[in-house]
Amino acid sequence: MSILVDLSALAEAVAKHPTAYLLVAGDERPHVGEVRVEVRDDLLVVLAPGRTACRVVPDRPAVTVLLPPAETDGYSLVVDGRAAVVDGEIHVAPSHAVLHRRPRPDSVPSPTGCEGDCRPLA
Repeated sequence: MSILVDLSALAEAVAKHPTAYLLVAGDERPHVGEVRVEVRDDLLVVLAPGRTACRVVPDRPAVTVLLPPAETDGYSLVVDGRAAVVDGEIHVAPSHAVLHRRPRPDSVPSPTGCEGDCRPLA
């Protein structure tokens, strides 16, 4: 189940997820690296990204940042966007963001009308 995230609320959502992973299209296979992120001027900024990400992003700027839940049964924050390497950081202009988790067998119907276990971003 996915919940669209209001991009203006992205900083608050990111603050609730202590770990982040940057997913990029690598040379021969997808590449994932654990990163630190912050929100700055409506951009998701990857601080001190790895060598592979800095090398491939200029040619393949479509990226995903995955922030797993901090608590059991929590929601992952998934942010898709276009990235650029800027002064040793990777700046991601978000195009789509969702709070996501698979539906649970005991999920209560959502007030948003979805079929799964979702909740609005507060």
